[in-house]
Amino acid sequence: MKNLLMFLLLVFYSGQLALGQLTFNETRQRDKILNEGISLMIRGEFQMAEAKFSECLAIDTAFAPAFLQRGRIWLEWGETGEAMRDLDTAISLDPSMGEAYFYKGYILYGEDTTGLDGELFNKAVSSGFTDPWAYYFRALTRIRDGMEGMAMNDLNKAIELREDFALAYHERAGIKRISGDLQGAHFDYQTALEYQPVFPLAFNNMGSVKMLLGDYQGAIADYTQAVNQDPDLAIALNNRGYARYYMGNLEGALLDFNAALSLNDSLLVATVNKASLLAKQNQPILALDLLDGVMDSYPDHVVLYLNRGLIRELTGDLEGACEDWNKVRDLGSSEADAYINECDEL
Repeated sequence: MKNLLMFLLLVFYSGQLALGQLTFNETRQRDKILNEGISLMIRGEFQMAEAKFSECLAIDTAFAPAFLQRGRIWLEWGETGEAMRDLDTAISLDPSMGEAYFYKGYILYGEDTTGLDGELFNKAVSSGFTDPWAYYFRALTRIRDGMEGMAMNDLNKAIELREDFALAYHERAGIKRISGDLQGAHFDYQTALEYQPVFPLAFNNMGSVKMLLGDYQGAIADYTQAVNQDPDLAIALNNRGYARYYMGNLEGALLDFNAALSLNDSLLVATVNKASLLAKQNQPILALDLLDGVMDSYPDHVVLYLNRGLIRELTGDLEGACEDWNKVRDLGSSEADAYINECDEL
């Protein structure tokens, strides 16, 4: 998402006289050059824009807006270290510069594990940077940190500021889905797609909501849209396979599970689903081989032990099934409790 720079509103600067430092003409020239640099940024001429911002700083070495804008150029080029230095300088010169906090948070987002990115987005908003992206990214950090209610407030604010903010509708739908508001989630996914028709993940997630609502054909249509838009979206292939399996189309389901695993052979849910399908097709040995092949990679995965236990039971290996179901219990899950009673016979 490093192309975010051009999505944000670029604000032209009109400065005030730096008391005791610059003459009126120097200030006017500095501001003129800054605005020329911003115009060049809008046109994507970043090399020339960077030269303009550096020219500003040759006139005024304490000009925070030029450090901010040059930091954005460094970020556009992927030079995050240089970007951080310029953004830090901008903040040291003007601690109220909310946009600089935002870009620092943006650089750290997805990489920092201390929560500093969320703190920076907080500072950006509290400093008056009310761009919808600031609320959107703060919402993402809050979702990550389990603060869905506060994240919802941020997403609502982002949508209020920008009605066509497809990504914000998509994230809000996810919160609604988790809370059980399936109709609300469906509405938000649909709205996201109205504003951004090419959005494979939204089609995939809307399909999953339709599955929960009992609209399996609609779900298959949505998963198909997701795959058509992104043929490499393995999770959509798996989900379509599951919907087809549920509808009784075992052949189509197997094709989808195989396609998903050919794209991502570590997609555990596709492995489990394929094993369940093979067992249903009276091929339990193949199903067990498939699950056995991934057990070492996922030694504490409840679903693997639960399903392998069920398939072992099908083969008449009740002792092996009980081992798996007891492992499920040892892992702190009660999902196998309904089957463990059968183990009393041993």
